[in-house]
Amino acid sequence: MSNQTKAVNEQIEELNDIIAKSYDAEKGYKEAAEEVESSELKNLFLEYAQQRYDFGHQIKDEIRNLGGEIEKGDTIASKVHRAWMDIRSAFSSNDDAAILKEAIRGEKNALSNYEDALEEMPITSSAYKTLVNQRNHIRSVLGRLEQLAPVYSN
Repeated sequence: MSNQTKAVNEQIEELNDIIAKSYDAEKGYKEAAEEVESSELKNLFLEYAQQRYDFGHQIKDEIRNLGGEIEKGDTIASKVHRAWMDIRSAFSSNDDAAILKEAIRGEKNALSNYEDALEEMPITSSAYKTLVNQRNHIRSVLGRLEQLAPVYSN
């Protein structure tokens, strides 16, 4: 296998991992929306769930552009490390502040995942631009959630 083929395969693997994590986040946000009492948080979480669904589809296009296969189901990294939300413990308290705190933790983890994936992408590639755009949206989401945290911690 040539170095170029190996590099493309690594990019495809990273993108498939990001897809799995995006869909984990989508599910997490949907579950969070069902559990919170605040209509503001419910609406935000549903918006963010749709955003992550859309992110997944954008990344699928990038995998196809690289000539790769879209993995069905979870990647190994997603199976081993479900880091988006610890839904059960946050929801057991049925507390908007706890759920919001878990969403913030999940977004911080998502930023880290995107930074790792970006290291595998050529800066001039379409995939790199897509990931940067999505990462920037996640930063915005994180900022919004962090602004809301003090409101709900009272």
